[in-house]
Amino acid sequence: MPLTLGQLKETEQEAVKIYRALGHPARLRIIQLLLKQDEVGCAELAKACNLSAPALSHHTRILQECRLIDVRAEGPYHFFRVDRERLARFAPALLSP
Repeated sequence: MPLTLGQLKETEQEAVKIYRALGHPARLRIIQLLLKQDEVGCAELAKACNLSAPALSHHTRILQECRLIDVRAEGPYHFFRVDRERLARFAPALLSP
């Protein structure tokens, strides 16, 4: 019988979700861009990643669900930043220059 996500410890389940999220090129690129700056707005991030607004929303939602990024709303604008501590815990190699 194959191993399922439910059979893993909570930390292992978190790791699987994070590695799945980082396994997509667009989400990895988002993380890389956010690591270069403290905070990046939606429009700037979409342009830098060459993503439409709906695609960016989809990918950032997945990264938020994994708690790899945080979002700050300021009126109609949204600004993203990476959670460096969480990233260091699960993917420390991404923090290396």
